[in-house]
Amino acid sequence: MRSTPRSINLSETLHAIIADIVRNFNMFSHIVPEKLHVCTASNRAGSQGATFGKLVPLKFENGKDLMYFNGKYYTMPRIEVNGIHILYVIYFYIPRFTDLPCIDKLRVIFHELYHIHPLFNGDIRRFGEKGRAHGHSKKTFDTNFEMAVHEYMKLVQKTEFDEFLHLTTNQLFTKYARVFSHKLKVPRPIVVQSNELN
Repeated sequence: MRSTPRSINLSETLHAIIADIVRNFNMFSHIVPEKLHVCTASNRAGSQGATFGKLVPLKFENGKDLMYFNGKYYTMPRIEVNGIHILYVIYFYIPRFTDLPCIDKLRVIFHELYHIHPLFNGDIRRFGEKGRAHGHSKKTFDTNFEMAVHEYMKLVQKTEFDEFLHLTTNQLFTKYARVFSHKLKVPRPIVVQSNELN
């Protein structure tokens, strides 16, 4: 009789997949995986239009530390993990993300990675004069990496990640005695006091 594996850390597993994608695709060669923090958050499986993943940049436009808005200066909280200054937090929403087919899980991962600025400066990739995150449409945005998703779908079959990417939420909790991940309240801009600007 096979014993049930003791545990799986979803964040570490997804982070390892991201690092593997970065190694395999030049379009993501600017990304330093160590400066990404992967977390999960919860949402209802049956909710309409629910989020599957989200990238939170920890710098403002052009990688700036400060943003001036409505008469106030704002900054993002500084986050360190194992002594490393984090530039982006990526959230995957459970169970919506884990219930996706493998190919769609990969689309979500590639989508969030493509949002990362080409200079890896803590800002998002921006399109057009208004600096839109998706440009004219999300559909057009996704065409930038669709071929790479299918290529990685073939590559991942030869890796330890293939089974994980095919498991649903229920299958994960059946296969592992303990399923856990990193949690972090979504970082939001905070007001900088005038005496802190000097």
